[in-house]
Amino acid sequence: MSARIKICREFGGTWSVYGTSPAPVSGLPSLSASIDYACHACNAAPATLELYIEGMYIVAHQESGWPKALVSSGTGETHPVDKRHDLGETPPWSRLMTWLRGPRHFTARPGHPRAREREASKVVSLKLV
Repeated sequence: MSARIKICREFGGTWSVYGTSPAPVSGLPSLSASIDYACHACNAAPATLELYIEGMYIVAHQESGWPKALVSSGTGETHPVDKRHDLGETPPWSRLMTWLRGPRHFTARPGHPRAREREASKVVSLKLV
C-alpha cells in the first residue's frame, strides 16, 4: 500500500508536508525541500503526492525509490526571454486593448479568429523526468 502525502504552500511562502507523521511538518523553504523531506520521511516507499501550489492541484505517483524528479534545480537549461512580452516596456493602454480583444491563436488556417478560438481545447501537459 502506498503512502498519501500532501504538500502545500502556506501564506508566508513556506511549505508544509502532511501525512508523513501524525503532525504536519511546516516551515520548509521550498517545494524541492518539501519533496526531499517527504521522500526521506517515508524511506522512499511508494507514495501518492498531492501538491497544492497557488491554486493548482497536482497528483503524482512515485514508485519505490522515488525515481521521478518532480522539480528541477534552477541551474538547468535556460530559455531566452522574448522582449516583446516584457510588460514593463508595453504601454498600459496597449495591454488593456490586448486584454479586451482576448487571446488570439495564430494559425495559417482561414476563417474568423473567434471561430478558431472556440475549436481550441484547454490542455495542460506535465512531463515528469
